[in-house]
Formats: sequence, C-alpha cells, structure tokens
Amino acid sequence: MGRKNLLDLTLEAHAPAPDVTGTSSVPVMASLRDTMRQLGESGIQDLDPASIEASDLQDRLLIDQESIAELAESIRRHGQQVPVLVRPIPGQFNRYKIVYGRRRLAAVRLLGNGTRVKAIVRSLDDKTAIIAQGQENSLRLDPSFIEKSVFIGAMREAGYDRTVIQEALGLSRQAVSTYTVVLDALPYSVIEAIGPAHDVGRRPWTELAQLARDDGIDLKSIVQSCRGELDRCENSNQRFEIIRKKAVEAKGGGNHSNNSRLVHHGSSTVDLKLGDGRRLGKVRTGPHAVQMQLSLKDHPEFGHWIGSNAERIVRELHERWLDESGQRS
Repeated sequence: MGRKNLLDLTLEAHAPAPDVTGTSSVPVMASLRDTMRQLGESGIQDLDPASIEASDLQDRLLIDQESIAELAESIRRHGQQVPVLVRPIPGQFNRYKIVYGRRRLAAVRLLGNGTRVKAIVRSLDDKTAIIAQGQENSLRLDPSFIEKSVFIGAMREAGYDRTVIQEALGLSRQAVSTYTVVLDALPYSVIEAIGPAHDVGRRPWTELAQLARDDGIDLKSIVQSCRGELDRCENSNQRFEIIRKKAVEAKGGGNHSNNSRLVHHGSSTVDLKLGDGRRLGKVRTGPHAVQMQLSLKDHPEFGHWIGSNAERIVRELHERWLDESGQRS
C-alpha cells in the first residue's frame, strides 16, 4: 500500500472517533483508552506557545513581521483556522518541536495574554517530519528559489539523502542538483544580505552563482561596499538586483578581489592515466571552468561510481585543498 501524503495528517485529526457503544464494558473501556491515546497523538490540542521549540532546519530566510502582525489580528478576530503541526520532544514532558506552521505560531505568540495555539500533535521520526515540513511549505508558502536552495542545503547538512530531499519538496533529482549547485557557489552571508527575493527565479540566481564560482567575483566584498544602499532598498528583489549589477560590473572591469587568489591561465588539457598506464580520461582547464571527462567505454563501472559520488568526492578534495593551500579560515 502506498504511503499517504503527509499533509493528510490534518484530515486524519478531524476524523470522527470510533463508535464506543456496546453491551460489554471491557470493549468499551478498551475503545475509550484507544480513543484517548489517538487524541493525544493526533487530535487538535490547545498548547502553550512557550512549550514549542523551533525546527532544527530553516526553511525560510526570514519571517516578515508586518505579515505576522496582520495574521495575529486575523487570529484575534476570527480565531486560528488552521492548526500547526508539532511533535513531542523525547524525554521532555509537554515539550514539542514545530514541524510546520511557524508563522501561525509566531502570530499567536505576538497576541500574548495567555493565547494558546491550536496544534496537531504527532509522534514523527526525523525523516517523516522533514518531509511533512517540506510538503507543507511548498504548497502553502510558495518559497522562493533561494529559500528552497537553503532548505535543501540544511537537509543535506543534516544528513538526509537525496531521495528524502526530493520527496520533501516534490523535486526531481536534476532539480535538486540545480538548487545545490547555486547554493554551493554563494556565501551564505550574501544570501542573508539579499533575502528571499521571491521575484528572482532560477536563471538570475544561477548567473550570480556563476559570477562567483567561474569568474571569481568576491560577492562578500560587494555586499560590504554597498551596505548602505542595500539597507535603503524596499525589498529583497531590489537588493538582489543591486548585487547582481555590481557583480557584472566587477567582471567587466576585471575588479576581482585580491583575496580570491584566482589566477587565470590559458586553456590546457591533461590526460588522466591509471598506474599501469591505461588512459582513464582527461581534465580540461579553461579560463573560467575546469572539466573532467571519464571514458565510460573503457571504465563504465568506475565512471558511474564517480557520477554517483561526485559531490562527496569534490567536497573531500576541497577540504584537502583548504588544508594544503593554507586558505582554511
């Protein structure tokens, strides 16, 4: 039987309780105990907002305080229409961790005066919780391209494999790779300085990532040099455009940071050979990129293994380079 969408948890919470009428007291009491246990695990409860802790993984770059205030006023007038989803923290009595519904939780906290938050309490393992969080946010919050990238990075750093990430966000393997490539090329401080930028899609973010990765543009220095201009922006879309323009100008004027230590050489190709002299492939180094090609004709199994483990291998090589080059901060 296929696994249900985790967003059906809300529907399950509203399902009617089983009929507990009967002639025998033993089945009735057993059914009552089962019902109470089900309510404790999946029913809607009124919880103290202070008993709920933040999620381990960040799925949004920021929560707009103005929109939180508007949501709080709506809850004050009409009540909380949609419950949040929390899971118990093992070993801590009446302590929970938010799975989804951070904005609603923040709004209830803003109301204060003992206002309690309506919550579905479910005992979920880490994998199930992260999939539920990703599905809810993708459907309800419409996260921006870079917010999805950051969430993917957080899941990856937490040790979730690619299949879990794909399921959490409803993405293909290639789409996850696209988000990951952009995220890995951009300093997180630059992403934070820009913000969610909901009107900026994949292509502009990819171009900015290429300017940093392939052209050696020091985006951190750009952010520092135009901090005042960024602070005057009305939204994150404008901040992105300012940084993008300055990065393009830096490329055109050859204004690369001295700290990047990037040196451009002419194109060259180096043959890769095994210890016994057999040709394995080649590495082509150009002014803006390094490409490695392995022959699947002669070494199909090794080539496929490299393809499956490329990210881990490159990360290990990067760590080695940091140590050997003395550039580890």
